Amino acid sequence: MFGLLKSILGLGEKALDRVFPDRARLQEKNLEINAETERASGGRMTPRKLFMYLLAVDFAWEVMVRPVIVTYWPGVTLPPSMAREILLAVSAMYGMGF
Repeated sequence: MFGLLKSILGLGEKALDRVFPDRARLQEKNLEINAETERASGGRMTPRKLFMYLLAVDFAWEVMVRPVIVTYWPGVTLPPSMAREILLAVSAMYGMGF
């Protein structure tokens, strides 16, 4: 489709590539970066991995554990919900920051 658009409008290939980046190429670059990072770390725990594990535990607390505690033991005092902040951090780590 973009080839047809390029030929019809006569725009330069670089200009359209900047406006409509090739998702397959971007994903390939991301995979290369992730593979290089994994090779460099040697499978050890990196700060990014640790942060992702902590966010996963926090997310599980907010989505699965906290509602059960609030439902079955309403008298238990819990700290205020941090669901919004946790979801923002999780989405930012996955590249979907808002």
